[in-house]
Amino acid sequence: MKTIGILGGMSAVATGEYYDLINQKVKEIKGGHNIAEMIICSVNFACIERFIKTDNWEEAGVYLADKAKRLEAAGVDCIFLGTNTMHRVRDAIKAAVSIPFIDIFETVSKAIHAKGKRKVGMLGTYPVMTERFYVEAYQTCGIEIISPLEEEKKEIDRIIFDELTHHKVFPKSKAYFLKVIKALSERGAEGVILGCTEIKMIVFQDEIKEVELFDTLALHCQAAATICTGK
Repeated sequence: MKTIGILGGMSAVATGEYYDLINQKVKEIKGGHNIAEMIICSVNFACIERFIKTDNWEEAGVYLADKAKRLEAAGVDCIFLGTNTMHRVRDAIKAAVSIPFIDIFETVSKAIHAKGKRKVGMLGTYPVMTERFYVEAYQTCGIEIISPLEEEKKEIDRIIFDELTHHKVFPKSKAYFLKVIKALSERGAEGVILGCTEIKMIVFQDEIKEVELFDTLALHCQAAATICTGK
């Protein structure tokens, strides 16, 4: 099997999900006791939080590019960046390595197109829901993004950083996410991207009747398992 490189730690919760889900999917493909061959470089999430809160994307790019080079030196065949938000610096990472970088936007867009949809809502951290970079990344892939209202963005961002990244799920916060998803559907969203790798902890498809959910973490992990096993 190919060796998958995971650039993680953003947050530890999400990275643990990447490890578990990739192994689960590899086992489904190969059977028996097979699990993925992977190397994880887990960064300090406190650094990442600081880059995001101070809007310091240049330093973030240097920091993550260095970690990506370490993964390449360790012998991985490709790199998965286990976060939506930090794909903001994907070009810096791509420029630093000679091995494939498996882009989360491209991976998710393929799944959306496969379902015959192109206009979807976006949930994630505040930058993911606000900055043009993320909208344009999906537009390049033929996907139109609908973002929540400003007050909704701020509360979703707060829940992600103050609760989900600490592995805390509260009923009130869950209800808020469901309310925002319904509102996005009423505004014309044909589906909703769970554009933060922690959101899968609080929102599940069987609770949503209005639209289809596109879980970026699950889709990214499926891509990793497929590449790992050569399927």
